[in-house]
Amino acid sequence: MNHQEQLNRTLVVGTAPPTRCGLATYTSNVREALRASGTDAGVLRLLNHLEPSRPTPDGVVATWRDGEPDGAIRAAEVANEFDRVLIQHEFGIYPGDEGIGIVKFLGHLDRPPVAVLHTVLAEPNPLQREVLAALVDTASALVVHGPTARHRLLDTVAIDPERVVVIPHGATTRKRHSADFDDSSPLMLTWGLIGPGKGIEHGINAIGQLREMGVDVGYLVAGSTHPNVRNQHGEQYRQSLQDLAVSRGVEDLVRFDNRYCSWREQQDWIDQASFVLLPYDNHDQVTSGVLVEAMAAGKPVIATAFAHARELESTGALFVVDHGSSAQIAASIHELVSDPELCHRMETSARIEGMRCDWGVIGHRFAELLRASTQFAGAGGVMR
Repeated sequence: MNHQEQLNRTLVVGTAPPTRCGLATYTSNVREALRASGTDAGVLRLLNHLEPSRPTPDGVVATWRDGEPDGAIRAAEVANEFDRVLIQHEFGIYPGDEGIGIVKFLGHLDRPPVAVLHTVLAEPNPLQREVLAALVDTASALVVHGPTARHRLLDTVAIDPERVVVIPHGATTRKRHSADFDDSSPLMLTWGLIGPGKGIEHGINAIGQLREMGVDVGYLVAGSTHPNVRNQHGEQYRQSLQDLAVSRGVEDLVRFDNRYCSWREQQDWIDQASFVLLPYDNHDQVTSGVLVEAMAAGKPVIATAFAHARELESTGALFVVDHGSSAQIAASIHELVSDPELCHRMETSARIEGMRCDWGVIGHRFAELLRASTQFAGAGGVMR
């Protein structure tokens, strides 16, 4: 190993596969993107106390399990062996209420990290403010995925705007083109971990409304129930969706694939789809990996008006509808199945936007930011 390589070791901190969550997939993808850009990257994997012990996955150099005595200090000792640290941040993945355990971890780092904020709240509670203040005080740069998140963060903390960097959520640009739109057998797809708040009931209701109009559209709901939801409520939400499909008389149109699949297997779902529905109930969602993956695959999208969808509406690749409006979802579906040329135009727009988010591009941007991070000397910030 030459001297330059020795100065290029990066530790990515976050959940990681086989943990079943979108952030774990992101951690794995960003590590691979960094490696493709010439950065030697390993992972410090976060584990909650409910996850079983498994063999150490590829690329994971250490684990930090919730509930371990002095876990934050030991995790920092591991991080200090690396030249740079890239932290994935969600409030629920670090030990303690609102992930307050990250504060001790940050306090024992020898050098400033770069922190990726996957959630930016408009009104953080006191513990969330304490966590955010620690990240602002120690990080050389805070990465967000879009302008809404950036504006919200700058409204929440007093910080040099140059330290808040927008890097879009990465996506896997597909090598092959989507199959031609089949107006004789259209299929709508919603995929990801399932649980209340996903709004899938609005999609089923829309399918029911279309059948009443004499238009049949298949709907594939793909993905397992979120582990946290299953631990607390079992499969109640999924069962309620299946019951709704029966009551609306569309059980033959609505199909559930209950598996948790790898990204390669998820591509099979996407290849089958004519278009994608993101019917989320959350108004404030500033990042959606599913949204950028759908666009990178060249799929027209129907999405409720959460922040990330509103940002991308001008691309021409998606319809944005009101939250909870099955009627607007049904109208958008009808427009798509009635106008194949519109679908082709939206597919093209989606692919153009998806190229901006290709993991190759994103990996280079993170590598450049990490190289610049060593120049930070602790500018700090103040909570508003």
